[in-house]
Amino acid sequence: MPNKRPQMRLSRDEEVFLRHWMYDEVHYREGQGPAKRLQVQHRAIPADLAVLIAAAIPDPADQEAAGLGPPPAEPPTWPWPEDLFDSRLAEARAALALARSGPGPGVRSRA
Repeated sequence: MPNKRPQMRLSRDEEVFLRHWMYDEVHYREGQGPAKRLQVQHRAIPADLAVLIAAAIPDPADQEAAGLGPPPAEPPTWPWPEDLFDSRLAEARAALALARSGPGPGVRSRA
């Protein structure tokens, strides 16, 4: 059953970059792709990008499709100024923590 929790919303540039990055990671044997080069250039930790992906693209089937390709037609750009990356990462971590906490108060689970 697909996960119905609310997703973190991405800007268009964030989504293009992250989809390119997933593609680059799956196709690493073909050489460093453009999003991977940007990640290295900006010294971003791959696990941090994975947190953003988990919060914004939670369906494993969507992640797999992005990795298998094709990548987005437009080239990736680094979508986060240094100060914004940290705040977006904190937002993603908070969204994931909320999702792990389960249904909110007053919501009854089916037994």
